[in-house]
Amino acid sequence: MATNTSYIEVWSDASYYTSSLPPALRELTISQALFCAFILLTTYRSFDAYRKRANVPGVGFSSIPVLSSWIAAYRFTRAPLKLMTEGVTKYKPGYFRIATIQGEYVMVTDRNKVQEFLRQPDDVLSFQEAVNDQQQIPFTMGWGIGHATYHNQVVRVHLTKSLENRIEDMVDETRHAFDDLIGSPTDYQPIHIYKVIAMSVARISNRVMVGKEFSENTEFLELAIAYAEAVVISAELIRAFPDWMKHILIRITPAWSRRWKAMKHLKPMLEKRLAGDFDGGKKPDDLMQWLMDAAPPGEERTIPKLVERIMSLNVASIHTTTMTFTGALYKLAAEPEKYMPELRAELEEVLAEGPLSKDRLAKLKKMDSFLRESARYNNAGLMAVQRNAKKQFTFSDGTVIPAGAKVGTPTRFLQRDPLIYDNPEVFDGFRFSRLRDQTEGPATQYQMVSTAPELHVFGHGKHACPGRFFAVTEMKLMFAELITRYDMKLAPGTGVNETFIATTLIPDTKLNIMMKARS
Repeated sequence: MATNTSYIEVWSDASYYTSSLPPALRELTISQALFCAFILLTTYRSFDAYRKRANVPGVGFSSIPVLSSWIAAYRFTRAPLKLMTEGVTKYKPGYFRIATIQGEYVMVTDRNKVQEFLRQPDDVLSFQEAVNDQQQIPFTMGWGIGHATYHNQVVRVHLTKSLENRIEDMVDETRHAFDDLIGSPTDYQPIHIYKVIAMSVARISNRVMVGKEFSENTEFLELAIAYAEAVVISAELIRAFPDWMKHILIRITPAWSRRWKAMKHLKPMLEKRLAGDFDGGKKPDDLMQWLMDAAPPGEERTIPKLVERIMSLNVASIHTTTMTFTGALYKLAAEPEKYMPELRAELEEVLAEGPLSKDRLAKLKKMDSFLRESARYNNAGLMAVQRNAKKQFTFSDGTVIPAGAKVGTPTRFLQRDPLIYDNPEVFDGFRFSRLRDQTEGPATQYQMVSTAPELHVFGHGKHACPGRFFAVTEMKLMFAELITRYDMKLAPGTGVNETFIATTLIPDTKLNIMMKARS
């Protein structure tokens, strides 16, 4: 007992820790010590940023040596569109640097150079490291989602190949979703369209991913939508901390709590499937089962890891699709008299052949064009197709990207480039259907699912979104149902507001569209 007491006395005596320090350091108060630690951290990060810095001009940087990158990041947070516009105006078709809270990025403004860096192998310019960095995936969604990415191949192969057989269920879920969420108003009523589309996308996606039991479970669907939003918020909350602290801090974020709440809904189903207890004795033919079959033996086949996997796919399926499709509906409601007659005429002509199928959806060229143009015009950010340099990379013009640097593209400006598009600042819903008509052959490069170095809603190159075929099918089915059943318009004086948080464009999630059932 005496020995234990002496240890306690030593632990509680601050002089035990400070006796070996130089006299000047022994006199530091806690606040002074914290200030010194902050200065050291700032100096280290500034040196680290300098070490990884490409020799290209910067935008928004200060002349103060140690604080230059921090000040630039603060300026970018306050006025991202202004600084990105300045960089493109001054340095296109070259390169420029910006600083964000995620670090410094080299912006590549020439589409040929974009193609050049996207062709590099992952051990030179890493897609996964960039995505993990941007969304803090190993912490917000789980280590396996950021490192054992077998789900991408499952989506790319199994889901895409099965689309034809899923369309009937997707049409059914779409119809019931709009019955429940919009109904059949006889007069124009304000509809909170972002909320309607988010819930509809969640219902349709989960009908395919985990079955009707979950597409009808409102509590689970609301949790899936909230989780998609929580991942973005949680990534920002933990971003500035070192990795060892992120492992601790993530447990008090909304992403963590909502993922564990999802366990309550998914666990019974997963327990049965892992035990081979299938309804009717037949293995389910859905995305959840494909993931379970593809999961490597060991930890990835446990319930917590499978819950991480299906919830991460909810993030991927809900977030981009909801924002892209809501933006398209805002444009349609802004000019219904210009676009609705031709869109409906095209749809009616296709439906005269029979119910919607994969082949018939492909014939909706004007609808496809409207969605692609909306994605071009309303893209969700100022920067896309980021890569992290794991090794030094040199462009063909001699520009060097040091190991550790980050590369990206100024998306908004590439998608509104007058060298590529006529009147790029004008929304033209049938821009791409005209280009398809004017091109000999299939002209697949103008389809919504096709990526390009100047159109980044689904990324580009070998890491383009594997679920884009499903997402486009989903959007077309919702589009067809909406224009068949409803008239829509914006209320007089209504406009869509653009809000940027760093490089991300936040859609106007509170805007109502006036809708009524067609007579």
